[in-house]
Amino acid sequence: VHGIPCILFEKRSAHLRAHPDEVCLPGGMVSTVDDASIVATCLREMEEEISGLNVESGDVTVLGVLRCNWGEVHHLVGVAVTPVVCFIGEIGDKDLKPNSDEVSECFTVPLSTFLDRQRWIIRENVAPIFTGGPHIIW
Repeated sequence: VHGIPCILFEKRSAHLRAHPDEVCLPGGMVSTVDDASIVATCLREMEEEISGLNVESGDVTVLGVLRCNWGEVHHLVGVAVTPVVCFIGEIGDKDLKPNSDEVSECFTVPLSTFLDRQRWIIRENVAPIFTGGPHIIW
């Protein structure tokens, strides 16, 4: 955002059945009908959740898929996730509009903020909690 590398987050809508009002990354469930890959799922869900990111025009570049210990992630957060890392480019001047059916707001946090140990709460057997943004992220 305005030349500062950031991570884009969403705050889920309060009326959702699963994980209401929680902060998350763009993405969602795989559609066996629509999605040829986990990357396709990520891009489709991102476009559904946030208008103003023109995925098909090349605004979004997929950098890769992260691998992790699925059992450990599921134990900590209750869901299995496959992170897809994308470069969106400059979004500081874009008019990003969350789809209110799923997302109450979208926001960014500078990447450098995640390196500040004072902004983290770390306890055994629970997901780390980040306190450096406008909302708690766990």
